[in-house]
Amino acid sequence: MIFVFDTYERGGVYLPNLVTDNTIEFRSEQWWDLAISPPYSYEFRFLRYLWKHNIKYRVEHVRDVTEQCVYPVNLNYFDPSIDYIALVSDRAKELARQGLCTIWFYYSEGDNIDWHIDRCIREQLTKHNIPYQQFKFTIANALVEGEFYSYFPDDELYYKYLHADGGYVMQVNTDIRSKKFTCLNRVDKPFRRLFAATLVEHGLVDDAYFSYTDRKYQVEYETRDSDTGNWDTWDHTVLERFTPPYRCDDLQDYEHNSHKLIDTRFFQEAYYNVIVETHINNLFLTEKTFKPILNLQPFVIVGASGSLQLLHELGYKTFGDYIDESYDSIEDPEQRLKQCLHTVEQISRMSHSEHMVDQHDMRKILLHNQQHFLSDKSAKLLNLLNKING
Repeated sequence: MIFVFDTYERGGVYLPNLVTDNTIEFRSEQWWDLAISPPYSYEFRFLRYLWKHNIKYRVEHVRDVTEQCVYPVNLNYFDPSIDYIALVSDRAKELARQGLCTIWFYYSEGDNIDWHIDRCIREQLTKHNIPYQQFKFTIANALVEGEFYSYFPDDELYYKYLHADGGYVMQVNTDIRSKKFTCLNRVDKPFRRLFAATLVEHGLVDDAYFSYTDRKYQVEYETRDSDTGNWDTWDHTVLERFTPPYRCDDLQDYEHNSHKLIDTRFFQEAYYNVIVETHINNLFLTEKTFKPILNLQPFVIVGASGSLQLLHELGYKTFGDYIDESYDSIEDPEQRLKQCLHTVEQISRMSHSEHMVDQHDMRKILLHNQQHFLSDKSAKLLNLLNKING
């Protein structure tokens, strides 16, 4: 496959497509800020995955290509107010109209495309006279459907290669541990807040590594996904007595957001990880899920229905022989989180002796998950490339 960029230089350096400021130096502070600055087009890290797996590809300047090629755009955030296709270079749009270039948006977030993405994309393709068949959109929401769209669990590969040099837990701890579970919450969201407040109210965090930093980050699509205002079977008064921040380490917010850091005690010294995922309805597995997988720890996923089933499809095993995982098949988010709470209560009620026996019994599952996480992903990468070529 040939990937084309507007500013590609021999030697492997290119500016992300859609970015027009040619003065930005590679890996400078301005370079890193591209991820948080409009149009949120960032370094196309998918090429690193291909390189790591020895999958052949070519990179060329878009002006030099007269054959089938792909114009990749790695988006860190989708802003519906931006005309993304207008920012695609004229040469790439010309090639797309000729049927020679596929414009590929690679989006590692888990948005619901129905809220803003699909409408915006269709309007922009029509406005700029780009044939629909010359456009592809890859996203990390596994519920995605439609002619343009494909699913890819980017965080699985990204988190893997952040830790290619080690630094993670390599042996299952079958001894007594300090805590029953770990539950870390960085960004404040309605469903997270209600769940965390209920854990505190029930006294479940007294024997846990628990954090709720109360950092605010709110955009429209997250509000739609996580609103709990109409949940009438929960005691919302717990929110009045919830007094974050709660902390279990001395790290700063930017360090919490560094996926490179691993505090091994959260995995080795707690029997389970209660993962409060990014979305409650969008099926999006992030580094939050892959952290305990890499670090040999069983888990509960407080997230979208089908999260455990998706892990099974990706080749992982879960822990239904030891804890109640029925929450994963409950479609109603309110009732699903209530069932997650019951599972956490089950974990909390178990004695240290019972947990130690289970950890010993599930050792093969934990090692399988870690080994599968670290395994070769060539087939997965080639499968996605075939979809983009198709």
